[in-house]
Amino acid sequence: MGVAADPAKPSDQYAIMGCFPGYRFQGGGVYLIRAGTDPERVLDLPFAHRIGFGEHAGRRVLLAACLAADKKDAADWSQPGAVYAAELGDDPTRLRLEPVLTGIHKNHGFLLARFEGRSSLLIGGQEGLLAVDLETRGPRWPVRKVLPRETSEMALLDVDGDGRAELLTIEPFHGNTLRAYRRTPSGWTPFWEGELQFGHGLLAGAFLGMRSVLVSNRAGTKELVLFQFDPAAPERPHRIVLELGAGAANMAVISHAGKDHVLSANQAAGQIVLYTPRD
Repeated sequence: MGVAADPAKPSDQYAIMGCFPGYRFQGGGVYLIRAGTDPERVLDLPFAHRIGFGEHAGRRVLLAACLAADKKDAADWSQPGAVYAAELGDDPTRLRLEPVLTGIHKNHGFLLARFEGRSSLLIGGQEGLLAVDLETRGPRWPVRKVLPRETSEMALLDVDGDGRAELLTIEPFHGNTLRAYRRTPSGWTPFWEGELQFGHGLLAGAFLGMRSVLVSNRAGTKELVLFQFDPAAPERPHRIVLELGAGAANMAVISHAGKDHVLSANQAAGQIVLYTPRD
Protein backbone atom coordinates (compact mmCIF):
# COMPACT_ATOMS: atom_id res chain seq x y z
CA MET A 1 0.00 0.00 0.00
CA GLY A 2 2.92 2.36 0.64
CA VAL A 3 6.73 2.36 0.53
CA ALA A 4 9.20 4.84 2.02
CA ALA A 5 12.98 4.82 2.40
CA ASP A 6 14.69 6.05 5.57
CA PRO A 7 16.47 9.27 4.46
CA ALA A 8 19.28 8.58 6.94
CA LYS A 9 19.73 5.03 5.62
CA PRO A 10 18.15 4.66 2.17
CA SER A 11 18.91 0.93 2.08
CA ASP A 12 16.25 0.53 4.79
CA GLN A 13 12.91 0.48 3.00
CA TYR A 14 9.66 0.43 4.96
CA ALA A 15 6.49 -0.88 3.35
CA ILE A 16 2.84 -1.26 4.29
CA MET A 17 1.62 -4.80 3.63
CA GLY A 18 -1.45 -6.87 4.41
CA CYS A 19 -3.99 -4.73 2.54
CA PHE A 20 -6.36 -6.71 0.33
CA PRO A 21 -9.33 -5.85 -1.94
CA GLY A 22 -12.59 -5.17 -0.18
CA TYR A 23 -10.85 -3.17 2.57
CA ARG A 24 -9.62 -6.33 4.25
CA PHE A 25 -6.84 -4.44 6.02
CA GLN A 26 -7.28 -5.89 9.52
CA GLY A 27 -3.91 -7.64 9.27
CA GLY A 28 -2.08 -4.61 7.95
CA GLY A 29 1.33 -3.65 9.25
CA VAL A 30 4.66 -1.98 8.48
CA TYR A 31 7.58 -4.10 7.30
CA LEU A 32 11.31 -3.40 7.08
CA ILE A 33 12.81 -4.48 3.75
CA ARG A 34 16.55 -4.90 3.30
CA ALA A 35 18.42 -6.34 0.34
CA GLY A 36 18.99 -10.06 0.62
CA THR A 37 16.56 -10.62 3.50
CA ASP A 38 12.88 -11.37 3.83
CA PRO A 39 10.59 -8.48 4.85
CA GLU A 40 10.42 -8.18 8.64
CA ARG A 41 7.23 -6.99 10.31
CA VAL A 42 8.15 -4.12 12.67
CA LEU A 43 4.73 -2.61 13.44
CA ASP A 44 1.21 -3.98 13.72
CA LEU A 45 -1.17 -1.38 12.31
CA PRO A 46 -4.59 -2.50 11.03
CA PHE A 47 -5.80 -0.42 8.07
CA ALA A 48 -2.34 1.12 7.59
CA HIS A 49 -2.44 3.28 4.47
CA ARG A 50 0.38 5.86 4.25
CA ILE A 51 3.88 6.20 5.75
CA GLY A 52 6.71 8.74 5.64
CA PHE A 53 9.67 10.09 7.59
CA GLY A 54 9.98 13.35 9.49
CA GLU A 55 11.49 15.06 12.52
CA HIS A 56 9.70 16.30 15.61
CA ALA A 57 11.12 17.79 18.80
CA GLY A 58 14.62 16.73 17.79
CA ARG A 59 13.59 13.13 17.09
CA ARG A 60 13.58 11.26 13.80
CA VAL A 61 10.22 9.56 13.43
CA LEU A 62 8.38 7.23 11.11
CA LEU A 63 4.86 8.61 10.59
CA ALA A 64 2.07 6.21 9.72
CA ALA A 65 -1.63 6.78 9.03
CA CYS A 66 -4.51 4.30 8.99
CA LEU A 67 -7.77 4.67 7.08
CA ALA A 68 -9.96 3.50 9.94
CA ALA A 69 -9.75 1.63 13.23
CA ASP A 70 -11.82 -1.22 11.77
CA LYS A 71 -14.48 -1.83 9.12
CA LYS A 72 -17.39 -4.29 9.00
CA ASP A 73 -17.60 -3.90 5.22
CA ALA A 74 -16.44 -1.57 2.46
CA ALA A 75 -19.18 0.99 3.19
CA ASP A 76 -18.54 1.16 6.94
CA TRP A 77 -16.62 4.29 7.97
CA SER A 78 -17.99 4.54 11.51
CA GLN A 79 -14.65 3.92 13.26
CA PRO A 80 -12.19 6.75 12.57
CA GLY A 81 -8.58 6.34 11.64
CA ALA A 82 -5.53 7.97 13.18
CA VAL A 83 -1.96 9.08 12.62
CA TYR A 84 0.91 7.65 14.65
CA ALA A 85 4.63 8.27 15.10
CA ALA A 86 7.40 5.83 15.97
CA GLU A 87 10.79 7.16 17.03
CA LEU A 88 13.69 5.76 15.02
CA GLY A 89 16.57 4.62 17.17
CA ASP A 90 19.62 2.43 16.63
CA ASP A 91 17.50 -0.67 16.11
CA PRO A 92 14.99 -0.14 13.26
CA THR A 93 13.11 -3.29 14.21
CA ARG A 94 12.14 -2.01 17.67
CA LEU A 95 9.49 0.63 17.12
CA ARG A 96 6.72 1.86 19.39
CA LEU A 97 3.72 3.81 18.15
CA GLU A 98 2.47 6.99 19.81
CA PRO A 99 -0.69 8.83 18.69
CA VAL A 100 -0.27 12.08 16.75
CA LEU A 101 -3.80 12.72 15.52
CA THR A 102 -6.95 10.71 16.21
CA GLY A 103 -10.62 10.80 15.22
CA ILE A 104 -10.13 11.23 11.45
CA HIS A 105 -12.82 9.47 9.42
CA LYS A 106 -11.82 8.37 5.89
CA ASN A 107 -8.21 9.18 6.83
CA HIS A 108 -6.78 9.11 3.30
CA GLY A 109 -4.59 12.09 2.32
CA PHE A 110 -1.00 12.23 3.63
CA LEU A 111 1.73 14.69 2.60
CA LEU A 112 4.98 15.59 4.33
CA ALA A 113 6.02 19.01 3.06
CA ARG A 114 7.05 22.52 3.92
CA PHE A 115 3.72 24.32 4.26
CA GLU A 116 3.28 28.01 5.02
CA GLY A 117 6.90 28.20 6.14
CA ARG A 118 6.74 25.23 8.52
CA SER A 119 7.77 21.60 8.24
CA SER A 120 4.36 19.92 8.31
CA LEU A 121 2.35 16.77 7.85
CA LEU A 122 -0.85 17.40 5.90
CA ILE A 123 -3.71 14.97 6.53
CA GLY A 124 -6.97 14.78 4.62
CA GLY A 125 -10.19 13.21 5.83
CA GLN A 126 -13.88 13.75 6.42
CA GLU A 127 -13.06 16.42 9.02
CA GLY A 128 -11.17 18.51 6.45
CA LEU A 129 -7.56 19.20 5.54
CA LEU A 130 -5.39 19.35 8.67
CA ALA A 131 -1.78 20.48 9.18
CA VAL A 132 0.38 18.94 11.90
CA ASP A 133 3.27 21.26 12.84
CA LEU A 134 6.46 19.19 13.07
CA GLU A 135 8.71 22.06 14.20
CA THR A 136 7.14 22.74 17.59
CA ARG A 137 9.35 21.58 20.46
CA GLY A 138 7.97 19.49 23.26
CA PRO A 139 5.76 16.40 23.38
CA ARG A 140 2.66 18.01 21.81
CA TRP A 141 1.73 17.73 18.14
CA PRO A 142 -0.01 21.05 17.28
CA VAL A 143 -2.75 20.63 14.66
CA ARG A 144 -4.75 23.25 12.78
CA LYS A 145 -7.52 23.06 10.21
CA VAL A 146 -6.53 24.39 6.78
CA LEU A 147 -9.76 23.58 4.91
CA PRO A 148 -13.10 22.61 6.48
CA ARG A 149 -14.24 20.44 3.57
CA GLU A 150 -13.79 16.68 3.27
CA THR A 151 -10.46 16.16 1.54
CA SER A 152 -9.16 12.98 -0.05
CA GLU A 153 -5.64 13.97 -1.16
CA MET A 154 -3.48 17.07 -1.48
CA ALA A 155 -0.39 18.38 -3.26
CA LEU A 156 1.60 21.63 -3.42
CA LEU A 157 2.83 23.31 -6.60
CA ASP A 158 3.68 26.85 -7.66
CA VAL A 159 1.41 26.90 -10.73
CA ASP A 160 1.62 30.65 -11.41
CA GLY A 161 5.37 31.16 -10.95
CA ASP A 162 5.13 33.71 -8.12
CA GLY A 163 7.43 31.72 -5.84
CA ARG A 164 4.62 30.57 -3.54
CA ALA A 165 3.05 27.13 -3.72
CA GLU A 166 -0.61 26.74 -4.51
CA LEU A 167 -2.63 23.99 -2.83
CA LEU A 168 -4.27 21.25 -4.91
CA THR A 169 -6.83 18.82 -3.55
CA ILE A 170 -9.08 15.94 -4.52
CA GLU A 171 -12.49 16.54 -2.91
CA PRO A 172 -14.43 14.91 -1.31
CA PHE A 173 -13.22 11.42 -0.34
CA HIS A 174 -12.38 9.58 -3.59
CA GLY A 175 -14.11 12.59 -5.03
CA ASN A 176 -15.14 14.11 -8.34
CA THR A 177 -13.28 17.44 -8.10
CA LEU A 178 -9.63 18.41 -8.50
CA ARG A 179 -9.40 21.87 -6.97
CA ALA A 180 -6.62 24.50 -6.87
CA TYR A 181 -6.35 27.10 -4.07
CA ARG A 182 -4.32 30.28 -3.80
CA ARG A 183 -3.29 31.81 -0.45
CA THR A 184 -5.04 35.15 0.07
CA PRO A 185 -5.47 37.43 3.12
CA SER A 186 -8.78 35.67 3.83
CA GLY A 187 -7.27 32.18 3.66
CA TRP A 188 -7.01 29.53 0.97
CA THR A 189 -9.26 30.60 -1.92
CA PRO A 190 -10.17 28.29 -4.84
CA PHE A 191 -9.40 29.62 -8.32
CA TRP A 192 -9.71 26.55 -10.57
CA GLU A 193 -11.27 23.11 -10.56
CA GLY A 194 -11.34 20.12 -12.88
CA GLU A 195 -13.71 17.16 -13.07
CA LEU A 196 -12.74 13.72 -11.83
CA GLN A 197 -14.45 10.35 -11.43
CA PHE A 198 -13.34 8.63 -8.20
CA GLY A 199 -10.17 10.73 -8.06
CA HIS A 200 -7.19 8.90 -6.66
CA GLY A 201 -3.45 9.50 -6.51
CA LEU A 202 -2.25 13.10 -6.77
CA LEU A 203 1.27 14.09 -7.77
CA ALA A 204 2.54 17.61 -8.47
CA GLY A 205 5.88 18.80 -9.78
CA ALA A 206 7.94 19.42 -12.90
CA PHE A 207 7.32 17.13 -15.86
CA LEU A 208 8.74 17.72 -19.33
CA GLY A 209 9.82 21.17 -18.16
CA MET A 210 6.30 22.25 -17.18
CA ARG A 211 4.42 22.63 -13.90
CA SER A 212 2.30 19.49 -13.88
CA VAL A 213 -0.29 17.56 -11.88
CA LEU A 214 -0.88 13.85 -12.39
CA VAL A 215 -4.12 12.27 -11.19
CA SER A 216 -6.08 9.05 -11.72
CA ASN A 217 -9.77 8.42 -12.28
CA ARG A 218 -10.77 5.02 -10.90
CA ALA A 219 -14.35 5.16 -12.19
CA GLY A 220 -15.99 5.94 -15.51
CA THR A 221 -13.42 5.75 -18.31
CA LYS A 222 -10.67 5.27 -15.67
CA GLU A 223 -8.38 7.86 -17.27
CA LEU A 224 -4.86 8.61 -16.14
CA VAL A 225 -4.63 12.38 -16.65
CA LEU A 226 -1.85 14.95 -16.73
CA PHE A 227 -2.67 18.63 -16.19
CA GLN A 228 0.05 21.09 -17.28
CA PHE A 229 -0.07 24.69 -16.05
CA ASP A 230 1.16 27.78 -17.87
CA PRO A 231 2.12 30.45 -15.29
CA ALA A 232 0.62 33.10 -17.56
CA ALA A 233 -2.80 31.41 -17.43
CA PRO A 234 -2.94 29.03 -14.42
CA GLU A 235 -6.75 29.01 -14.57
CA ARG A 236 -6.62 27.16 -17.92
CA PRO A 237 -4.31 24.14 -17.59
CA HIS A 238 -3.74 21.86 -20.57
CA ARG A 239 -5.35 18.43 -20.01
CA ILE A 240 -3.61 15.34 -21.45
CA VAL A 241 -5.02 11.82 -21.19
CA LEU A 242 -2.15 9.35 -20.84
CA GLU A 243 -4.33 6.25 -20.88
CA LEU A 244 -7.96 5.14 -20.86
CA GLY A 245 -8.97 2.20 -18.70
CA ALA A 246 -5.91 2.44 -16.43
CA GLY A 247 -7.70 3.05 -13.12
CA ALA A 248 -4.35 3.72 -11.47
CA ALA A 249 -3.97 3.23 -7.72
CA ASN A 250 -0.56 4.91 -7.44
CA MET A 251 1.84 6.72 -9.76
CA ALA A 252 5.37 8.07 -9.70
CA VAL A 253 7.30 10.45 -11.93
CA ILE A 254 10.90 9.41 -12.53
CA SER A 255 13.76 10.80 -14.60
CA HIS A 256 16.14 8.47 -16.41
CA ALA A 257 18.70 9.06 -19.16
CA GLY A 258 17.61 12.68 -19.46
CA LYS A 259 13.93 11.86 -19.91
CA ASP A 260 10.89 12.13 -17.64
CA HIS A 261 8.70 9.05 -17.32
CA VAL A 262 5.48 8.09 -15.53
CA LEU A 263 5.41 4.78 -13.67
CA SER A 264 1.85 3.75 -12.88
CA ALA A 265 0.21 0.87 -10.99
CA ASN A 266 -2.86 0.52 -13.21
CA GLN A 267 -5.14 -1.47 -10.93
CA ALA A 268 -8.12 -1.61 -13.29
CA ALA A 269 -5.95 -2.90 -16.14
CA GLY A 270 -3.99 -5.25 -13.86
CA GLN A 271 -0.66 -3.83 -15.05
CA ILE A 272 2.35 -1.83 -13.99
CA VAL A 273 3.13 0.52 -16.88
CA LEU A 274 6.00 2.85 -17.72
CA TYR A 275 4.95 5.77 -19.93
CA THR A 276 7.76 7.36 -21.95
CA PRO A 277 7.15 10.62 -23.83
CA ARG A 278 7.67 10.55 -27.57
CA ASP A 279 10.69 12.44 -28.90
